[in-house]
This record gives sequence, C-alpha cells and structure tokens, in this order.
Amino acid sequence: MTNQNANVPTNAKPLLWCEEPFRIFFPTGAVLGLIGVLLWPLYYFGSDIPYPNISHARLMSEGFMASFIFGFLGTAGPRITSARHFSRGEVLTLFTLDLSAAGLHLGGAHRIGDILFVMCLVFFVRTIGMRFHQRKDSPPPNFVLVGLGLLSGIAGAVLLALSEFAQYSRTYQFGSALLNECFVLLPVLGIAPFFIGRLLDLPGPDLPESRAFPPEWRRKAVFAALTGLTVIGSFALELVGWPRTGGWIRVAVIGFYVIARFPFHGSAFLATCLRAGMISILTGFCLIATLPLYRIGALHMVFIAGFSFIVFTVATRVIFGHSGNLELVRTRMPFFLAMTVFLFLAVISRITADIAPAARTVHLVGAAVCWLVGALIWMLKVIPRVRLAEPED
Repeated sequence: MTNQNANVPTNAKPLLWCEEPFRIFFPTGAVLGLIGVLLWPLYYFGSDIPYPNISHARLMSEGFMASFIFGFLGTAGPRITSARHFSRGEVLTLFTLDLSAAGLHLGGAHRIGDILFVMCLVFFVRTIGMRFHQRKDSPPPNFVLVGLGLLSGIAGAVLLALSEFAQYSRTYQFGSALLNECFVLLPVLGIAPFFIGRLLDLPGPDLPESRAFPPEWRRKAVFAALTGLTVIGSFALELVGWPRTGGWIRVAVIGFYVIARFPFHGSAFLATCLRAGMISILTGFCLIATLPLYRIGALHMVFIAGFSFIVFTVATRVIFGHSGNLELVRTRMPFFLAMTVFLFLAVISRITADIAPAARTVHLVGAAVCWLVGALIWMLKVIPRVRLAEPED
C-alpha cells in the first residue's frame, strides 16, 4: 500500500501543473459548476439576477465540462502519445481564456463569451494538434470521437454567437445541440472505453510504440468516426422536423457503439460507475425519443446522471491516481456513494418539475440543491488531493 505520508506537495514541483494541468482545471471546473447551478436557487429566492437559463447552460458546458475536458486531455494526451507536456504559457493562456469566457457569461455578455470560448477551444485544439504531430505513439482509435467533440464545441459556439438574438432559430438550436450535447457526449464515448480498461487493468493491444496507424487501428477509427458523425446528424434530423427519427437513430448508434466498444466483464467500483453513467445517458435519450414534450427534463438525466456523474468518476480516478492514493479507488468509497445518491435525487426532482407544474419551482430548486450538495461532498473529499504529487519510486 502506498504510504500517503510520502506524498509530495505540488509546490515542491513547480512545473507539475504544466505536466498535469488537471491540478488547476479540475478545481476551477468544479467551482464554475457550483456557480452555474447556484444561479437557480438565487433567482427563485429573489436575488436581483436575470432569468439564468442561458448563463446556467453556458457555465455548465463552457465552464464546468470544458475545464474537466481540458484538464483530462491536457494531462493524458501528451502521455498517451509520448509527446512533450504543455508549456507554462500554453496552460496559462488556456486557463485565462476559459475563465474569462465563463466570467462573461456570468455577466450576461453571452456573444462575447462564446467568441472567447471559440478562441479557447481553437487554441486547445492547436496545442493538442501539435502534440499529435510530435507523437511517438498513436492514441487509441476511439479518440477520433474526442476530436469530433472538440470540433462540435467550436462549431456550436460559433453558431450560438452568430444567432444569439434569434434563440428559436434552427441555427441557434443546432449550435446549442453541438455545444451542450455533442461537445461532451462524443469525448465521453471516446474516452470511456479506454478508461474502463485502465480501471479493470485490462491489457492493451500488444503493439510496439509507433507513429504509424496499423490496419486494425484504422478500422476502429473509422467506426468511431461514423458513430460520431451519425450522432451529430441525428440532431440535425430533429431540427428539420423529424425529432423521433433523429432521437431513435441517436439511441441506436450510441447503444451499438457501447456494446461494441465497452468492456462489460469486471466489477471495479469506478468502472461500474462509468457503466451506470452511460446507461443514464442512453435512458435519457430514450426518454427524449419517446416523450419529446419532456425533452428538457430528460436532457437533465443525460447531463446530471450521465455527464456530471461520469466527469466526477473519471476525475476521482485521475486525482487519486496522481496523488499516490490509487488503492482507495479500488474499494467502494462512502463519500462517492453519498454523492451518487444526491445526483440521482437531483435527476428525479428535475424530471418531476416538468410533470408536476404546480410544484415546479420547488422541484427545480430541490434539483439544484441536491446537485450542489453532491458536488460539494465530492469536492471536499477529492479536490484537496490535487496538491499532492505521486511519490517517486
């Protein structure tokens, strides 16, 4: 068992946050998520803030989710491809753009915030692209979906910035789907199979380190790309008047991809949590296809029990693994179970808000409070460990 007393504070290794950017992006993302959800109770309790539907959505996608995506890929990407880690200037530029965009959305300047977020994503893609060009090894083929997710985020934010004052237009609605759904969903689909394999200690392909793409890699990459493009196309079908068709195509293609790419054997605690998150995503999209009138409530099953839960699961493994506490994630963690209960209570309350209009406000506030409590439990038990570096052998 690792001796926790041997852990080294990160301030003893001043460049560690460049090698492992999650150490600043994960805490930032968690705080932005808290702010984004807290807007709802503040609004309903009479605070002098405008109706926060747009600010909430942007802080959760461009703030909360984006920060965790940047932190994970900025840490894992260079390691997987055996490329150099991010520089201090790259991390600071990315962090400044990300935080500035979130601040603008909080202040209601959504068009400028979206433009700044586009700049942030373009800079991140450029930085990751440079590492890909410098690679000594190839990333997993499913990571093609990560690239499609990042491009979806760029395209979505551009469309939203162009149509900010026409929020019921097809351009705005498609941009919203690209940013709020595809930007997170596609990286989750690309990363989760790789991550579950790591959690279960499954052997990877026995291939020598190489920049070349072998035929098997190309075949799997094409399958991942077709999956991602079909998911994106399913949202376009919804907007041209075929909501059920688009919804069921999305469910079918995600379900087929999960069956084909996700390992179902093995019972590691966090691997089971990742599977539960994917089931929640599929269930949410099934509800949307079946009951399109309750789309917003069902989407929150995707967002809360799917995206949020998976983000907290992956971040727990990353932080514990990089702080010399890897043995802790191999057991059921009481704090994580408590967080899970509150997140799923948040889903139930949010869906109930749509099917019980007389108590809508109570359930909206209840959903927000449950999410906040769950996130705070996770933050208090996990985030302090970002200051600890894994001891060297």
